[in-house]
Amino acid sequence: MRLFRKSYDVSRASPRPVCANDLTKVSRLLRDGGRRYYGLTGGELPMLLSAGQGVVLLSGEEIIAVALVSWPAEHSCWLRGLALVEGVDLHAGIAALIPALHAELVGHRIGAVYYAGDEAADSWLLPVLLSYGYAQDTEVVVYEKRDLNIPSVGNPNVLVRAATGVDMSEVLRLDHACFEPQWTKDDVILGPAITQGPLFLLAELDGHAVGYAYATSHFGGRLVHLVRIAVEPRHQSAQIGIRLLSAVTSFAAAQGTTMITLNTQAYNTHAQRLYRWFGFAPTGERQSVLRCQLAR
Repeated sequence: MRLFRKSYDVSRASPRPVCANDLTKVSRLLRDGGRRYYGLTGGELPMLLSAGQGVVLLSGEEIIAVALVSWPAEHSCWLRGLALVEGVDLHAGIAALIPALHAELVGHRIGAVYYAGDEAADSWLLPVLLSYGYAQDTEVVVYEKRDLNIPSVGNPNVLVRAATGVDMSEVLRLDHACFEPQWTKDDVILGPAITQGPLFLLAELDGHAVGYAYATSHFGGRLVHLVRIAVEPRHQSAQIGIRLLSAVTSFAAAQGTTMITLNTQAYNTHAQRLYRWFGFAPTGERQSVLRCQLAR
């Protein structure tokens, strides 16, 4: 009962790095905490804990707060999970947790932390992060396509096929060539997407991988979300992106999809011109992306 909710004296709590033995307690906290943000996918949590990618706040033997970050990419990472147990004051808990997290990251040569949460987390977490040195870096904008018309199939010399596990090294090469470090994905994310996802396509030109697209299917196939589309920079004028978009749209049409959605950075005007030309329209939804530059 809330009337008998336990309260915690955060001033007596102590932070430490996360470890593999925290799995049960951290899982419960991320599921049931009074305040919680959870941005992890698949089996990331055990691996991040084993690698020490975050900190917990201890009151005696009890974990009363946790902050987790993603695998680093060229000295940057993302805040992927944060939770406080019921009874921990939000501002006191964050004041003990975030500086400890930042200190731990600096010790591992991390120079920047990014955050892009969700509507539920943003309502309480975003304002607090702004007071701890986080500032808006960009926005993610949302596009949708409600008709499945294909204005062009793109370059006919490009072969588009389903990716397989043996393509992982090429997919990772393309991903790192196409995106800034903070937006790249690793094999922990891309591996299951290739082997388990409903659609992961590889584009080849003259026998060489030059792009890929990854989409998910929702609500019995009525919605397809284009998670990722990438074209090797030196081939970006060869209509490979159009070829991949046409293949994704054909996949959507085959399963009776009524809408395709995608997200992109507000500053990526080149990609947005392509999406608009192909029939996507902005929905007006925007998500803030914060960045904290750490002292190193």
